[in-house]
Amino acid sequence: MIAGERAAMGVGDASSPLSVSEADAIIRRTVAPAPRERVRLRQAVGRVLREEIRADRDFPPFDRVAMDGIALSSASWEAGTRRFRVAGRRPAGAEFDGACAPGDCIEVATGAALPRGCDCVVPVEALTRSDSFAEVRPGAAVAPGENVHPRGSDYRAGDLLLAEGARLAPPHLAVCAAVGKDWLSASRRPRIALVSSGDELVEVDAPVRDHQIRASNVYLIEAALASRGFPDVVRLHASDELPKVVAALAEGLATCDVAVVSGGASSGMRDHVASALEALGIEPLVRRVRQRPGMPFLFGCDARGKRVFALPGNPVASTVCAYRYLLPYLEATSGGAPREREEALLARDFRFERPLTLFLPVRLGQGSGGRLEADPRPVRGSGDFARLTESDGFLELPEEVDEFRAGTAWPLYRW
Repeated sequence: MIAGERAAMGVGDASSPLSVSEADAIIRRTVAPAPRERVRLRQAVGRVLREEIRADRDFPPFDRVAMDGIALSSASWEAGTRRFRVAGRRPAGAEFDGACAPGDCIEVATGAALPRGCDCVVPVEALTRSDSFAEVRPGAAVAPGENVHPRGSDYRAGDLLLAEGARLAPPHLAVCAAVGKDWLSASRRPRIALVSSGDELVEVDAPVRDHQIRASNVYLIEAALASRGFPDVVRLHASDELPKVVAALAEGLATCDVAVVSGGASSGMRDHVASALEALGIEPLVRRVRQRPGMPFLFGCDARGKRVFALPGNPVASTVCAYRYLLPYLEATSGGAPREREEALLARDFRFERPLTLFLPVRLGQGSGGRLEADPRPVRGSGDFARLTESDGFLELPEEVDEFRAGTAWPLYRW
């Protein structure tokens, strides 16, 4: 990237940390829509739909019985008939070739097609049965259309049911199944390399010595990715040596679209991520951000369109950066409608006097006015990740303010 392009994107130099909004804008300007691919319906949950889904026939496709009972002609009722001969049965999914004669009724089940000659259904609770007759009890509602779901009353053939860009949740899959769509056009999911770095890290099932810690960040990030519909993750680890970090990143980027590095993004003596990005020809567009936690956050891309998110090694900082930058980027590339911006009211006064944006963990609840309230649950430091279990997400409190009053609304990011 030449100097003019860097300036156009608002990219600063390494000595000038960006604001959160500047970093967010730079990352979003690199978003490129994911390609489409065909997927089976049962593998489509969490994907973003890349075609329209229209009704292939009326919904419902026939006058549908809405209650178990008897179907009859309301004209017979109006003529004074109260005791009807049961001339047949029609369970759901069964055909009934005949028509209902005046004074007769047809025993029907919920979901069945209304028999010809009938225009209403009387539920079983309003009937007295004896032999092959059904008597309608006094006070029952009998009128045209009673307990009948008319054909096409929900949608007509050709009506739009799902727009392109819908993120496919279970109800969406039911709609696709109802119109016979066994294959769908959807956004291809990105393949993500999750690279941990650090000699102090050991796997969860390995013996741990006094000077070591178990690798937990990668489990949190991998779970966050999967929960948002991005399960295709390759795990890699690099020790605290520049050639090892370069090799792990190169391996991940060779087969993946995005690399996420946990640890090594700062400027310490064994933090090699920035040098590794330079060695691999990855342009650092974001180097540091005026935020707490997570100032040493890096984002870059290369000529192939590969993206790298280098998260701080401290668990809380790594977590909030993943939710603030990584997940929104991935959701934007998938082509889905952006999530609605959510806010919550501070439940009590809070002060933060540093000129930094604060990502404040909060516990959510309902306030007296029915609005969503956020009670601060500050951690004791960037390593206090266990305390995050007491929170539901975090508020983004801007750097321009140092006194945050109870009842004021701020952007909310849920775990």
